[in-house]
Amino acid sequence: MDTKENKKTLHILLVEDNELNQKFAMAVLKRLGHTYELAENGAIGFQKYLNGKFDLILMDIQMPEMNGIEATIAIREHERKNNIKPIPIIAVTAFAMEHDRINCMEAGMNEFLTKPYKPQDMWAKIEKVLE
Repeated sequence: MDTKENKKTLHILLVEDNELNQKFAMAVLKRLGHTYELAENGAIGFQKYLNGKFDLILMDIQMPEMNGIEATIAIREHERKNNIKPIPIIAVTAFAMEHDRINCMEAGMNEFLTKPYKPQDMWAKIEKVLE
């Protein structure tokens, strides 16, 4: 799965509170040739989104302080108020029920990646939202 050739390097905001999940996602992103910034919860993720420039966001759902749904709603509201092109957001969650996927999509997320996932699953979702 060498996707580095002929691919643009993306700068990704990884919003994830679990250290093991952080390490796995960061290793996958690095292997894919992308750069990233880590936010340990939705509140930090929202602030990093406001202060940075990212190509997409990988957003965990269940986090302390501000969960992924709340952070996504805040991002989408900021985009609407400021006439900003929506950033692609991929939900990354252990919650695999259809109603969980629907809740993510209704909040404004673009895709849904269920944990545990394989590196190629993450890459497929990234490619899909950037099409």
